[in-house]
Amino acid sequence: MLYRRLLSAFVLIGVALGLIGLDLWMPIRGQTGIWMIPLYYLFTLATIWEASQLLARKWPVSSGQLLVHCILACTICLFPLWYSLAMSAPYPADCPIGRPGWVLLGLIAGVGSGGLQALVHLARVRTEDIKSELERTSLAWFLSSFVLVYVMGCMSIWLLVRMTGDSVQGMLNLIAMLAITKFADTGAYFSGKAFGRRKLVPSISPGKTVEGLIGGLLMSVAIAYLFLRWIVPSLGGQPGTYLWGPALLGCLLTMVGLVGDLLESMVKRTVGAKDSGGLLPGLGGVWDVTDSLLPTAIIGYLGVIAKLT
Repeated sequence: MLYRRLLSAFVLIGVALGLIGLDLWMPIRGQTGIWMIPLYYLFTLATIWEASQLLARKWPVSSGQLLVHCILACTICLFPLWYSLAMSAPYPADCPIGRPGWVLLGLIAGVGSGGLQALVHLARVRTEDIKSELERTSLAWFLSSFVLVYVMGCMSIWLLVRMTGDSVQGMLNLIAMLAITKFADTGAYFSGKAFGRRKLVPSISPGKTVEGLIGGLLMSVAIAYLFLRWIVPSLGGQPGTYLWGPALLGCLLTMVGLVGDLLESMVKRTVGAKDSGGLLPGLGGVWDVTDSLLPTAIIGYLGVIAKLT
């Protein structure tokens, strides 16, 4: 089990680092961020597929239809990168919409296209069946919309982290935030295994302990200072304004990442699933990897803007 987990992690990290290296040193048409598009589509669509597959075990959610709406939403969200690719020039910084604006437009398009499909479906339903079908279709649209907004919105914010600042600074910030979050998971896992006694939330995730959470917090703070005060400056990045910034950032990323982890555990426990999927042997599914990364995107982006890095 451990061998398969390490192998999957090695392959996943290798692919990610390969694309990160290409984006830094071999940018397509000289534009930053283009090599991030495959990773963005992969993690966003795979997570949405797995989440919707789990929900479909208990509620009327169509994974295929949701995936189509998500592809539309992601493509619109990526407009600034499509612009850079087509024009061989950076997306205009003075554009009134801005990069965050395209994320919002993409989300609106994804939710709206799902709603339009629901209305077209209801228009074809016979009058005598309309009450039950209204309830079923409304619930399906609401659940699908939530999954799309939560997963695609958070993944899109990680892209915003990448595109904030110059090419090197943006990539270093992205790597640092992801590393802090996942090392917190690792610290919590091994601390819980070694010292775990008191259950944290046994009704949702029996394996999580208070001691594991403390270990995750300590690990995240240590990794935050290591990355943000030593590795990032040594690679040409600029350190943040506040000495206490990495400590606050590490604690926030750990706590918010825990919320993302517990949300996924809640869904899996509700539908009786052990893993979100089987795409990553030893690790489970893609959502099992991205669970803590989804909500921490917001903290990471705000941390970069507030110069806590």
